[in-house]
Amino acid sequence: MMICTLGVLAQPQAQKPLEVLLLGTFHFDNPGLDVAKFKDADILSPKRQKEVADLSRLLKKFAPDKIFIEAVPSRQPQIDSAYAAYREGKKQLSASEVEQLGFRVANELNLSGVQGVDYPDAIFPFDSLMKSAAAAGQMELVSYVQTTINEIQTSFNAALQKSTISEMLIRENSPDMIRLQHEFYFKLLAAGIPGNHAGSYLVSEWWRRNMVIYENILKQLNGKEQKILVIFGSGHTAVLNEIMKFNPAIKLVPARGHLLPNP
Repeated sequence: MMICTLGVLAQPQAQKPLEVLLLGTFHFDNPGLDVAKFKDADILSPKRQKEVADLSRLLKKFAPDKIFIEAVPSRQPQIDSAYAAYREGKKQLSASEVEQLGFRVANELNLSGVQGVDYPDAIFPFDSLMKSAAAAGQMELVSYVQTTINEIQTSFNAALQKSTISEMLIRENSPDMIRLQHEFYFKLLAAGIPGNHAGSYLVSEWWRRNMVIYENILKQLNGKEQKILVIFGSGHTAVLNEIMKFNPAIKLVPARGHLLPNP
């Protein structure tokens, strides 16, 4: 089935691989939807706005043909309207990374828009998983989860106070952070008593969500693209990296090289 869905990416064999820049971000507008809770980056302040503008110029140099964002396809009409209003000078950018990075870079490259490819229908029963682990007497696992979340929050908030937005994204896309993302989820597999599949259910739903995101990206391609930029939360890009690297028609481009003025 997957071979069929590759479609335009599979032919012709001599075609250059599609260059994909997976840019893992934190949520600039801090909606509080993640398990870990982070301080607000004050992204609309003059200091942060200069940092975002500098970062956008760096990403522009990658020159993607299309930009994919963390928004559901059903919102595409609203996204298109907001982008058009921004280009016409009728709208100020919101704090979200979708607009601060996606809209900025697309506008500077004179792209017609950005495409929402998120998938909202996966289930993430984190509280149920934690209750299953506690009921099974797996206090070491419960402690690991709580400690890891606290450490992630503390280290992120400390870094945010002294780092530019580019530096924060270098951190989000580092090999250590990607490894931690996978380690955290796979340790959840052990949650619950035998016969209770809370851990595998949550992890499989998380991966399913990202597989559908990948599917949505593939279905937006027409075979003429040479480069694409994918702007998503770093938890998503960690999984997308694992899925995409097995596609010989794709060449993953390290994000770090496009987050520094002189990499």
